[in-house]
Amino acid sequence: MRKMQFIILTALLGAGAMAPAFADQMSSSQTASRPHQDPVAKVDQRLARLKEELRITGDQEQAWSAYAEKTRSNVKEMRDQMEAAMREPVETAPQRFDRHIELMKKRLVNFENMDQALKQLYAALTPEQKAIADRHFSRMRR
Repeated sequence: MRKMQFIILTALLGAGAMAPAFADQMSSSQTASRPHQDPVAKVDQRLARLKEELRITGDQEQAWSAYAEKTRSNVKEMRDQMEAAMREPVETAPQRFDRHIELMKKRLVNFENMDQALKQLYAALTPEQKAIADRHFSRMRR
């Protein structure tokens, strides 16, 4: 049950800005063979690599910081919600569906907020940086 809930958390997180990396690293065969790293720490690492790859300038720092904070906040919120769900007693199938729908509604609101931050960052990027960002986000699952 806990493994399934962690996989669901990973799938929800995977739909976000760091989707390609989470999806690649959290296949079912890998989750059983190694301990889980905190998703917030993982996203911090990925954000640091993306920032370095984009070569964010001082003029772009404010837009980058807003995007990075929205990303961290979304991942932390989803992690916290899933951890809370793991402590709850077993639910009926309809209760699980209802909870999943509520989580997805919250996730949509978070994505809409993150979308605005990403658009502001993207507008501040140079054409070369936009090409890097386009490649990075093209790995997101549809």
